[in-house]
Amino acid sequence: MRQAILVSAAAILSWSALIAISRILLVRFGFDPWAYTFLQLCAGGLCLLAIGGKGRLSLASFRRPSTWILGVLRVLSAALFTAVLVWVSAMEAGVLGAVNVPMVAVAVWLVLGRRPARLEWLGHAVLLASIAPLVMTLEGGIANPAVILMLLNEVCLVAGTLLAERHPDNSGTEPGSRARFTGAVLLVTAGLFLVLRILEDGGVGEVDWSAPLIVSAVLVGVFLRGPSMFLTFWSTRLIGSQNYMACCTALPVIGMALEQAAFGLGLIDVTRFRPETVLLTAGVVAGTLIVVAIRVRAARRRIGAVA
Repeated sequence: MRQAILVSAAAILSWSALIAISRILLVRFGFDPWAYTFLQLCAGGLCLLAIGGKGRLSLASFRRPSTWILGVLRVLSAALFTAVLVWVSAMEAGVLGAVNVPMVAVAVWLVLGRRPARLEWLGHAVLLASIAPLVMTLEGGIANPAVILMLLNEVCLVAGTLLAERHPDNSGTEPGSRARFTGAVLLVTAGLFLVLRILEDGGVGEVDWSAPLIVSAVLVGVFLRGPSMFLTFWSTRLIGSQNYMACCTALPVIGMALEQAAFGLGLIDVTRFRPETVLLTAGVVAGTLIVVAIRVRAARRRIGAVA
């Protein structure tokens, strides 16, 4: 249990740092978002493959259709989330994205047959009640493009998380095997990013491949993007898709705290802090805590019954 908590906390902190640092770099230096992300994925993937060393996964994972499906889902999720940010702030997107907690609970019930505890729906109700006011303030309500795109994004995230949890290359306990698997997924995702760019713009000739862009993206890829994905897959295996998605509701809180710190230090000139959004985020976190508490209670009861 202690390992699961530490790994999951490290995953959330790593993603929060990745988002905050990426925002600082993109805003302050004006890097091309596509090039920055592409180089991150390549650097993180190659680094993890090197760390993983030689093993049977060196090419086997690239041959699995599930690895490519996982890459497609991550590309779609990244594209959809980026589109959402056209209409709402990152913290508002985090509030909307919390809908993945009840979504993954239903998905796990339907796909894996793991039925949620009866009282767990109370927490889901609190969580949805916290999202509803934000949806109502958007033009068109539930028909707003941000809401529709976020729902599609969460479908991709839930499907990808379930697939990662059940992926055969993520089932072992050996760190090297998981590093090679994560590296393969990152490189597949990078390849799909490149294909989409070529189809959309005809190539990458217009990108300014400056030294600061390359150095920044490589460092972030090696020290944040790669570890974030590695820890995510490890956490998903340890605590399951449902509980990992619940942990992710802390992302907008930590991310906004880091962004405020960057604003205070003068690293960025604009902050997207909104007191009303913080209140809604608190409601989302409260609903998630209720869900997790009820799950823990139900798990202890099952263990007691078996004993």
